[in-house]
Formats: sequence, structure tokens, C-alpha cells
Amino acid sequence: MASTPTITKFPHVAALDKDNKVEFETPIEGQIEAGQIPSWLCGTWYRNGPGMVHFNEQSVAHWFDGMSLPRKFQIKNGKVFYQSRFMKGQSYTKNMDAGRVVVPEFGTNVQTKLRAGFLSKGVSSSLSYLRMIEERAASMVSLPEFTDNCLINYLYIGEHLFGISETNLVRRIDPDTLETLEKVDLSKYVPINLMSSNPIVDSEGTTYNFTTSLFSMGRTKYNLIKIPKSDPGTPFADALSKAKTVQSVDSEWRLSPSYHHSFAMSDKYAVFTEQPFKLSVPKIAMAHWTKMSYSDALEYHTELKTHFHVIDKETGNLLSTNYVTDAMIVYQHINAYEEDDHLILDLCQFDNPVFFHKYTMKNLQMSPEEYVKEFNKAENVIRAKRFVIPLNASKKSPEDENLITLPGTTCTAFNVKGNIVLTGETITENTDYPTINPKFMGKKYNYFYSTGGAVLPPGEKIMKIDIAGKKILKTWQEKGCWASRPAFIPRPNATDEDDGVILSSVHREGGNSFLLMLDGRTFEETRISFDAIIPPDLNGVFVPQK
Repeated sequence: MASTPTITKFPHVAALDKDNKVEFETPIEGQIEAGQIPSWLCGTWYRNGPGMVHFNEQSVAHWFDGMSLPRKFQIKNGKVFYQSRFMKGQSYTKNMDAGRVVVPEFGTNVQTKLRAGFLSKGVSSSLSYLRMIEERAASMVSLPEFTDNCLINYLYIGEHLFGISETNLVRRIDPDTLETLEKVDLSKYVPINLMSSNPIVDSEGTTYNFTTSLFSMGRTKYNLIKIPKSDPGTPFADALSKAKTVQSVDSEWRLSPSYHHSFAMSDKYAVFTEQPFKLSVPKIAMAHWTKMSYSDALEYHTELKTHFHVIDKETGNLLSTNYVTDAMIVYQHINAYEEDDHLILDLCQFDNPVFFHKYTMKNLQMSPEEYVKEFNKAENVIRAKRFVIPLNASKKSPEDENLITLPGTTCTAFNVKGNIVLTGETITENTDYPTINPKFMGKKYNYFYSTGGAVLPPGEKIMKIDIAGKKILKTWQEKGCWASRPAFIPRPNATDEDDGVILSSVHREGGNSFLLMLDGRTFEETRISFDAIIPPDLNGVFVPQK
């Protein structure tokens, strides 16, 4: 059993107390508490995440539903400046005006005025009753407009910064002032209703992502899209108009496509993990007039298989081999690379949907003792897991031999009635929100960096993991401190994989927040504190200074 945490209030709650000031439109300068900022480190680290969870009449039900607070750390000339502004889109404005949540969010349900009106006014005639039925029936077969509270991550295209979540709606943000600009519907450029909120940018600056399009030509499809790099000064509409669909894959389940938060990519291939953690389209369509939230539409089917779809990025060809493994839930992929006709795929695996439950506001308001009792169970362990995909396998492969010939792995792949059934191997446990040196994305690598902790929401510590040795090499942890997902910034012209700096925004209980810089090799610390409360965040992007 994990020891009882030495905190009094989770930072996801404490940092977002109603009276806290978290918006700083004018940049504030940080003070170096320890260490020294590397002279080569210059650029802007944009972060995204919830900044408000309480309204006058209501609080959101899930931490992921807090109002987006774009923020940035600007690093230049040995100094760091912090700035933050709320994303003031339609969802923010409507919720603030009403003093409660009136735009449906991921885990917070909304009862619309339409339904409330029917219940309060009644039905005056059989004709109005028939019209009511028609209106309700129509609402069931059309998807509601999603929130524009784009709080999960960013899409950075041609020097344009877009706040994104997991839908087709994104918000452009001024990269200098963080002012909220126009709402953009990505469905005008690519086939999309839903998308991964973790796009990948390759070494040439091309952005890749997977989207889901519902009922596209009668089928639900997963689409690999790419957006080429744009020159500075290119209007955002022109940059987005260059987007292309590389390949579309039919969903195994027409009315319940796989939930996907991320994907993996090697130099040659993109890998989509179609997991039986499914999003029920009928439930989504009903959510805006029932008491359900969007998260209520998620269904986990342990009796079904997980499918790995492998797409050649250059040709657009989908490998015809059907690669499957047992049911699992994957939010974060770590990396993928090719070696000797094998595709190595590393990811973080859950055995149940506990991840979402850990971040409900109800559970985050538990005492640490109650929280540990609730979640410190063997079935809740998260594992960094490796799978090896034999690229030369097919339905005609022998059925009595392991098709993996790569040395140094215990992973297996067997042909079972034409399906290549994979088993993986565990690298580490209780590590999540992984990051790697971006120069090694899609290539053979040795390390990943991660937040983690046995029980509490990831953020108790930051770790450096040796993949081959399956061990934790370095750990940063401090009582009362919670670290957000790290980013690795390689030193210019570095050749060693761990030659660089790890950045993490840290919330400190009862004190000022700080930006943590860790040497990628030694974990030697530099700390820059701010006279500000900086709430825990989710994801972001680092833009080097040119």
C-alpha cells in the first residue's frame, strides 16, 4: 500500500479556489530560487489547462471541464516571464453570464431550456404534443454543437496558435498577448467530428493527427491527416487548407467508435490504437436533452479486442494484417520506431477507466486518506507497456511459432485464425504523461520522462526511465509540490539523447508556483518562482526563439 500523502488539499482544487487570482494579462517576471537558466534555452512554452471550476451558482463536475486558461512561460536572456489569460470564447461567456454551466462539457451535464420549458409549461394541446415529439426525435439524430472551451492542448501551425480539445472546434489564440481570437471549425478543412488532442509534428514540421468522422458515406472512419509546414506570414486559413487525408480506416463499431486521446508514429508508419473503450454516438446525440454528460457516453467492453491499425505515411497504404491484443485503455502513447522488420510500440496502459474518475471534482475533494483507500487497488495500476508488431506477418503465417524474431524482448505475436495476436511486456508501473526528446520521435530511443505516483493524480514526482533496463534512473519529488506534464527541450546541436532540459510547471502547496528545469542527464535543478498561483495544467508546446 502507498503511504498516506502529506497534503491537505489537492492542487487541482486548491489552485482553483473561487477567490484565487489566476489571470495575469501583463507578464510577471520570475525569480531564480536555485540553479541557473541555461544560456541556450530561449523560447516560449505555451501551456493549456483548466483555470476556473466555480461559477456563482454551480461548479463543474470534472476537472477537465474547467474553463481554459492559456498560459505561457517566455524564456529569454536568462530570465523567465509568465502570462495567462482566460480563453473567452462562447462557452466561457455563456457560463459566466449564467453563473453556471450552460454549455455541455466533458463530465458536466446540462439540462437545456427546451427540456425545462416542456416540464414547466406543460402541453396545451395534442398538436403541441406532437411538435414536441418531433423536436425531440430530431435532436436525437443530430449531434449537438460541441463546446469551444479548448483546454487540453495546442495546435501550432504556421506561427498560428490554436487551443484544442477533442472535437472539430478550435480557438485561435494570439501567441503574443494570449488574447482569444476566432473560433475555427476544422471540419471545413478535414473530415472530423472528433480528434486526438495530441498531434505529432515530424522533423520536417509536418503535423499529423487522427480524427474520427461519424457516418462518412455510411461508415464511421478514423482518418490520418497531415498539415504541411507553412511559411511565416501565411494566413491561418491558407495554412489549414493544405491539410490532406492520408488514409481512412473503417471503425470496427459503426455507432460506437473508439475513444482516442493520442497515437504513435515512427519514421515510416502511423499507428492508430482502436480500443474497445468506445464512444456511443446515440448517447452523445441524446446528451444535450437528457441528464447525461459526454463522459457518460464512454463504454468499456472488456470482452472485445484492441486493434492496431498501421498506415504507411508516404504511400497512404493501410497494412492488411490484422494486429490485435486484449482489451485495454490507452490515453498516452510514448513512441514508436522500426527495427529489423518490426515496429516497436510503447504506450501507457490502463485496465479500466479509473483515470477519468480520479479527476472528478467530487473525488478530488476527498481527504488524502479517503482518496488512497478508494484508488490504491491492483486493478488501477497504470503500466508503461511495449508491444512489438512483426511487419512481415500475415494471415498465412505459421500458427505455432512466435513471429517476433527481435532479440531482447519477451513480447510475442502468434497467428490465431488469421489474426496476429500480440502480448506485450511491462517497462514500468505508475508512470503517466510521458515525454521524450522530440529529436528521437519515431526513432530508437533509450529514455522517457514522466510524471507519476502510485495512487494520486499524476504529478507527485517526475522520473527518468531507462527503457531497456526497465528501471527508474532519476526522480524529482518534493513534499507539497505537484508537477505538470514535463517537456524535454534538447540542447542545440546535442547528440546525446538526454542532453537537454526538462520543463515542468509546479504548483506548491501554500506558496508561490514555480517553473522547474531539470538537467536531462543529472536532474540537477533550476527553479524560477513567481508571485502567482499557477494551476496544474495538461499539455502544451514549446516554440524556440528564432
